[in-house]
Amino acid sequence: MEMFLMIFGVGLALLSEALVGATDSLVLEQRTQSFTIMLNGTVADVTPLFGPVREAEWAPDWSPRFIQPAQGAQREGVVFTTTSAEGRDRIWLLTAYDVKDGQVEYVVTTPAFTVTEIKIRVVPDGEEHCKATIKYRRAALGAEGNEEVANLDAHWAEEQRTHWETAINEALAKRGTHG
Repeated sequence: MEMFLMIFGVGLALLSEALVGATDSLVLEQRTQSFTIMLNGTVADVTPLFGPVREAEWAPDWSPRFIQPAQGAQREGVVFTTTSAEGRDRIWLLTAYDVKDGQVEYVVTTPAFTVTEIKIRVVPDGEEHCKATIKYRRAALGAEGNEEVANLDAHWAEEQRTHWETAINEALAKRGTHG
């Protein structure tokens, strides 16, 4: 796994280095945005729903293609790809997965477009409830990526908050996991 992370990092560094010459006069944007959702379940019930396998329980269009391990898993080091609504391939690396501590983190790269860090922290909020804070940090890797970075604003966060909270709570209710 360490070898993969090293290769992944070197690849990003080379990509970044290659883009420097082409973007000397271009400002590449970076933006951070977060939102918090209130969920009807415990930290142990909710956290797995943010993993790459279980996300499909609340996000019907979620269809990762697993690379490592090929059968998919809910653990640190999982590598998979998805395709954006615009048809761009995204490479995902699950960098942290700890159900007990309510922590899930990803690095997502859309080659020559953007790189995104997603950090999810789930904490108790009463006996059978919790809240999850989802933080996105996105950086453009090229001129085209600046528009996607600019879309990471308060309006985007509110849309995501509403969608995620509703969809996850519906999934929890279907499983009989609610307060």
